[in-house]
Amino acid sequence: MSWRKKLLTTIEDSKTIPALKIVFRSAQPADHKFIMQLQEKYPFIDDEYCQFLAITDGASLWVYELFGSGMSRIPAIEGIIHRWRTNTENLQVFPFAEDPDGNCIAMRKNGNIIQYSYKDELDSDCIILANSFSDFLGDVLMGKDFYSLFDIPATEIKNNEWLYYLDRKGWLN
Repeated sequence: MSWRKKLLTTIEDSKTIPALKIVFRSAQPADHKFIMQLQEKYPFIDDEYCQFLAITDGASLWVYELFGSGMSRIPAIEGIIHRWRTNTENLQVFPFAEDPDGNCIAMRKNGNIIQYSYKDELDSDCIILANSFSDFLGDVLMGKDFYSLFDIPATEIKNNEWLYYLDRKGWLN
């Protein structure tokens, strides 16, 4: 199932599954003008990411915050760009999210999705999370590669509302 179908399904399910509201939050679609301005400023942004913003102006999935325009209840991308400015300039990436430890999640010019901390200044310091935004959202945050986010074996990860939801949907397989 594509990230798009998973996201739309989760948005719909969040209206009727109270436990999902604990670990998932979305917004109205981002303004088309905002998306166009991002594409002008960062011409290498993946079209899939722009399609994501056209569905929801940012989102919170489990404890990963994917930033938006700032016009919704989701934090603004401009804030993350400012906060990670030094690293972003060194690494030449587009920061769009943060993980639960406060590390930056960004898109490289080649489309890879990477994670880095404040102390990481070299490209070699970064951890590749996915080959594309589509893989990051559909497989890592919402699918079969979810356990790759952890440094411990999957058997040691306790169920939480997000993990339970992914398992119930059959998206972890």
